[in-house]
Amino acid sequence: MDNLSDDLLIEIWCRVPFKTALRCKSISKRFLALISQLQFIERFIFHQLLHHTTAVEESDTDLQHKWHFNFISNRKLLISFFPNHHPSNPQNQISLNFLGRKFDPKLDQVARKKHVLYSRIVGFSNGLFLCKKTTCGRVYHVCNPITKHWIKLPLPPPPRTGHNKRDRVLEGFVCEPYYKVEQNTHKITFNQHRFRVVRFPCFEGTLNQILRGITKFDFEMFVFSSETGQWNKKNVSCSNGFTQCTLLLNVVAHEGFLYFMGRTSVLVYDPFNNDEKCDIINFPIGASSGDILFNGHVGVCCGKIRMACFCTIQMCVKVWELEKNEEEYSWCLLHVTCFPLPHARDCVVDELMDGRRGEIVDMGMQVRAFHPYDGDVVFFQRAHRIFLGNLKSNKFDGVGYGIHGFQSLQIVSLDLPLWPTPIPSVT
Repeated sequence: MDNLSDDLLIEIWCRVPFKTALRCKSISKRFLALISQLQFIERFIFHQLLHHTTAVEESDTDLQHKWHFNFISNRKLLISFFPNHHPSNPQNQISLNFLGRKFDPKLDQVARKKHVLYSRIVGFSNGLFLCKKTTCGRVYHVCNPITKHWIKLPLPPPPRTGHNKRDRVLEGFVCEPYYKVEQNTHKITFNQHRFRVVRFPCFEGTLNQILRGITKFDFEMFVFSSETGQWNKKNVSCSNGFTQCTLLLNVVAHEGFLYFMGRTSVLVYDPFNNDEKCDIINFPIGASSGDILFNGHVGVCCGKIRMACFCTIQMCVKVWELEKNEEEYSWCLLHVTCFPLPHARDCVVDELMDGRRGEIVDMGMQVRAFHPYDGDVVFFQRAHRIFLGNLKSNKFDGVGYGIHGFQSLQIVSLDLPLWPTPIPSVT
């Protein structure tokens, strides 16, 4: 291969899985320099983009199988969507154990007795994870689980006394994309990308106030900037007021914005361009806030924010899509699908994951994840069973199992970029 030209080598390497291409850097100095060039990365993305577009245009039946379960540990389940990565191969399974012993799945058996021990995935954005060593801790890591590159962030300010002494915060992570593809020309441009980490302390008050919901028009957020490498306190104003929820629900990142779930609305925050103001989006008209908070999910599907919930009284699944006209937000109802009665009545079975009978907690049917580019496919969970449902064909199938203490289970739906995102340098 030493006699081949650089252009020909680029055409060869851009047709192999990127993990293979990355390993080839260690073969020789020439390969290291070649694969590190933006010219190679651009050609690789363009080639993979053609195959990715073809995969998306396949029939619905084939498209539903373009996902894989990946248990990082007994408490963390990833649903990944990436045709080029093939995570069904055991060698390509995503793991966080390179971050240290706190992220080692073997500690899960110990962590069951002391829940504060196990690590947690706080957020995911454009191929990067924000993780922390313990559920209630303040030690954060930003990492790329594919390349196994990571950085440790400086400690944020300590929690205040009183109700927040246990460091109850909503946490968000958003990273700008490493590259951008123009739709018409498929021209690829690379960005000086950056990321933000946001800590939103829970509102203080009496127990009665917290249960009823505390509404504030001004509050504090702590924001970490990758450009400065520091945490800064931001005094944020909300003209319509925001009522926090007693549940610490996951925060969604999309197109540079963070979406925080409240009691009856969603808070939209832009940590890059407008970090002292935020907007409020009320829940869809006619939707039960209880169904959304306990049985629902907010995520990204087909490039837009969607909200779904399982209505316990009507025994149906509802899905809305967020639309923005000028400066106003609105919800468009996309699906109202009745859930098949056999699944709704009896989803709790005695299959055991480790050969022992364990207590199974049934909190009803919950919407847990969207398919990122098939708007009809939704993932559900009841007790420890995972279901895949096609809301267009009204077909629901059991596809896997979680854990018995499933309230601790995290389901993260991944749509990985075609080339792994490098971690921005933190000064």
